[in-house]
Amino acid sequence: MTLPFGFVNGALLAGAFALAIPIIIHLFHKSRFQVVKWGAMHLLEKVIRTNQRRIKIEQIILLIIRAAIPLILALCMARPVWKGVRKLMGETRTSTIILLDNSYSMAASRAGTSNFALAKDEASRLLNELPRGSDAQVVLMGEGGAPLLDEPTYDLARLTKSLKQIEASYGTATIPAALDFATNVFGQMHESSRNLIVMTDFQRISFEATEDAEVSQMLDRMRKLPLPPEISFFDVGSEAKDNVAIESLDYSRLMVGIGKKIQVRANLRNFGDAPYQDLRVYFKADGKERSVAQIRLGPHEKGQVLFSHAFDTAGSHVVEVVADADPLKADNSYLASIPVRDKIPVLLVNGDPSAEPLKGETDFAEIALQPYSSTGRVALADLISTKVVRTENLDAQGINAAAVVVLANIRQLDGGQLKALEDFVRNGGGLLIFPGNRVDASWANSTLFKDGKGLLPLALGALGGDLKEGATSIGIVSQRFDHPALDLFNDPRNGTVSDAAIKMWYRLKEPATANADAPTIVARLSSGDPFLVEKRFGEGRVIQCAVPCDADWSNLPMRPFYLPMMQRLAIYLASTVFPPRNLDVSKPLVAFLPPADAGKKASLVLPDGSSREVPVVKKGERGVVEFAKTQQPGLYTLTSPGGTQTHFVVNTSRRESDLQRLTDAEIADFAKSHGVSVVHSGAEYKQLDRTRRYGSEFWRSLLWLLLALIFAELFLQQRFARVRRVKAEEGFVQGMPRRHGAQT
Repeated sequence: MTLPFGFVNGALLAGAFALAIPIIIHLFHKSRFQVVKWGAMHLLEKVIRTNQRRIKIEQIILLIIRAAIPLILALCMARPVWKGVRKLMGETRTSTIILLDNSYSMAASRAGTSNFALAKDEASRLLNELPRGSDAQVVLMGEGGAPLLDEPTYDLARLTKSLKQIEASYGTATIPAALDFATNVFGQMHESSRNLIVMTDFQRISFEATEDAEVSQMLDRMRKLPLPPEISFFDVGSEAKDNVAIESLDYSRLMVGIGKKIQVRANLRNFGDAPYQDLRVYFKADGKERSVAQIRLGPHEKGQVLFSHAFDTAGSHVVEVVADADPLKADNSYLASIPVRDKIPVLLVNGDPSAEPLKGETDFAEIALQPYSSTGRVALADLISTKVVRTENLDAQGINAAAVVVLANIRQLDGGQLKALEDFVRNGGGLLIFPGNRVDASWANSTLFKDGKGLLPLALGALGGDLKEGATSIGIVSQRFDHPALDLFNDPRNGTVSDAAIKMWYRLKEPATANADAPTIVARLSSGDPFLVEKRFGEGRVIQCAVPCDADWSNLPMRPFYLPMMQRLAIYLASTVFPPRNLDVSKPLVAFLPPADAGKKASLVLPDGSSREVPVVKKGERGVVEFAKTQQPGLYTLTSPGGTQTHFVVNTSRRESDLQRLTDAEIADFAKSHGVSVVHSGAEYKQLDRTRRYGSEFWRSLLWLLLALIFAELFLQQRFARVRRVKAEEGFVQGMPRRHGAQT
């Protein structure tokens, strides 16, 4: 049963226990009396019998007043609210929150006016019609909720002005998260009469059955507030059935080099009932249109368009695919940030160097990674540039200057080298590990593997095979490879991995039970042992091989697939772009800059063309830029203090591209099951508002009553004392014996 009253500050009701104080004092003084024998007492007995009842009544009256004073004071401080009183005169101030659906589906329009424009007009009208002295807040529902102003305000004109400046296209609407956010905002508001108005288009995807229980939970939490609001859902939607969206872009995630063609596949979907016979799709690179294609899409049909492009300069680049489809522009384009390098620096750490040609541990690997430079021919044709160092010369500076580090037959690393290598991989670097005859397996397992917590994906087991003349060799299992580093071998023209002849290898110890964090087996040997294993370490990757990269244990360097395999492994490990440049809405933008830039300002251009200055903060050995307000989808261009540009792209989820609404019956069922009201116009909301009962605070009346009781207690105490004194004197005179027949 719902009580007809409530309290704004219910905790202060504990002060009501102070009413016990005057009762305790009264009982204490009542029990303190002393019997004194007095000869004339019989003269007052008649007076006492006459006034005893009157005195008790006076004491009870004073006791009630004294006990009521702390009780009423506690009630005043708790701010009681009578919920069952209709507003009969004047205007009741309210605290109002408008939850405004600003997801990009609200930009859909019919007859030239978008649902979001209609919602803003209705919201502005509601704010303008609030009673004078009301406070309000507008919460944007996109991506879980964001307040329009920093805090609720009584300046409704300022709130209305800010409302008119916002646009849709800010991600997806999540009803439960927005309700939870609004519940917290009510804690910052001050009026006892409260309203929550949810303005939405009732898009089906935002009211999925899977979230229904969570919506109920959030509404129940709101109703348990000390002053629960009246909850209304305002339907501002008109279904726009025609919509074509570019759902995603598929392209190689391997590092792109100058002049190397990259293929971009755009995935399109027609969510509407109307067919598109010749839909034009445009491909742009760095803001310039490069090519155009046409595609036919039937109702509710999917399709793909393929584009290719080669970049002629290194640095940060942006590709965009745009469909000339419908008025809902938010999903008519899709962007991607693609870094292009002129060189991929690879550091080869040689654990077994030799002055003889092709006898050093990394000699074959160096030739495979940069074949043109190694033969003295066209150096510019090599995407990879190598640098070879001995183990003792490995340091943090050399590691951080590389994109990929290759450890070849390394016996041990000292503590400083190991820490630098761990930090390098943890921050997005790539590491390729080859064993050999100089490897200290015990050190590798205890320090590099660390029970699965170190850099090494799998522990080294016993050696397999034999190097003796005539010993049996094994090969690499030929299969269909899904891994990006080896998928080129699905085409036999790029080489056949089964041509390898391996005489000795390390048996890598696979975990007894598989789990989500277990390393990935990329390829296996014909013996069943892992050949290549990959592990994520922080933001970087580590690939471990069971065979050395030279020709001591196998004929790998002499096989045609060796060169493309080594190049693809290096390119794959160098392709981790960290921090990421392709982000979801509301994910923070982070960039690493040189440490010399720390303390300076970088410039960030937002999708709407506005510019912000962001500080470069030193963290560790680098400068870091962070920007959290990425609710607006589109292109963000960061210019470092040194003038280098980096592009970040924020794309919205395409969940909202399906514009289908709930039916009228489904909306009515939603309202009934959750105990909320649904209106479809401003006039309908006004009528609903008039039929509701508003809460009314009455602590001011109690305060006047408190003051009256205090004065009454003082007045009655003095009056009762004066009356008792007069009555006592009269009774004493009346009780004295009279003299009869006095002698003359």
